[in-house]
Amino acid sequence: WTTEKLLDWMTHSLESHEVDSPRVLAEMLLTEVYGGNRIDLYANAQRVASEDEREQLRSLVARAMKHEPVQYILGKSLFFGHEFSVNQSTLIPRSCTEVLVMQAIEHCKGMTHTPRVADIGTGSGCIGITLAKQLDADITLTDICTDALALAQENAENLGVSESLTLIQGDGLEPLTGTYDVLCSNPPYILSHEMDELAPNVKEWEPALALHGGQDGLEIIRPMLEGAHEFLSENGCILIEVLPSITAEIKALMTSILTLREGVILKDQFGDERFLRAYKS
Repeated sequence: WTTEKLLDWMTHSLESHEVDSPRVLAEMLLTEVYGGNRIDLYANAQRVASEDEREQLRSLVARAMKHEPVQYILGKSLFFGHEFSVNQSTLIPRSCTEVLVMQAIEHCKGMTHTPRVADIGTGSGCIGITLAKQLDADITLTDICTDALALAQENAENLGVSESLTLIQGDGLEPLTGTYDVLCSNPPYILSHEMDELAPNVKEWEPALALHGGQDGLEIIRPMLEGAHEFLSENGCILIEVLPSITAEIKALMTSILTLREGVILKDQFGDERFLRAYKS
């Protein structure tokens, strides 16, 4: 069983179970077992795998054929150039969310005081921790799930920013105290009737608590917007990731919230309407 034959076998096995990007996934799994980089697989195409390595691969491929996300299989995911530990207590960090981070950094740039930032529903901590890596700021991470907070704490320690963060358990805005220059969140926003239509790697593996946004997708977002003014400093900014298909409903909601101004929908790097940005009136 050479590298070349193993890649072909894994790719075919994953294709037969309709797993997305089977070749790339095969390369990632084999690299995890062998070490090194994916390019090394082709530089050493005739390398013969040991029995232990083949056993590891069989286990990993079996998990992947059940549509388990590769990030959960490997226990890690990249976000903003940093490696985050992930598990099934939280959503997998996605590159589109990096635009939200860049918007928060831009808002804090040039402040003459130490910015206060809250990452609401932090999950793996990817938003708040990345901001802590980029800014000299006072950052609070909140989540309703204790397992998620434990993972965020682990990631903060691994990335060397745990002393810059405050982690608090709580639902939505409830655990916040004082005012913040930025409130940011990637909240649950999938509509109830769309939950069953999600791809298997999302529906069967990522936590429903972090996905389900109620009948209209706004069950978590609505109270966050309505109450944001109480926790925003003067000219404070709220940034929320949203579902592109409900941006019209979000714009309508914003017209009824007089405590926020200049509400706009921003696009992610793929051109999808993905974020709401607004300021305290």
